[in-house]
Amino acid sequence: MVSKKLAEIAALLCGAHTDAEKFDHGNTSAGTRVRKAAQTAVLALKELRKIVSEVKAERKLEKDKS
Repeated sequence: MVSKKLAEIAALLCGAHTDAEKFDHGNTSAGTRVRKAAQTAVLALKELRKIVSEVKAERKLEKDKS
């Protein structure tokens, strides 16, 4: 689950690479798309971090019970 989520985030950022190149060549609208992709990635990474922390806590509880 975690690796799949991370792959989705990486794909999102890779997709924004084309727009980043367009922005570098003067396309201002592409910059807006890059910023949107970056913000989406930030939010997704925060969610991923939350998931990882929750799984770690669950594993620790299971370990402590054993």
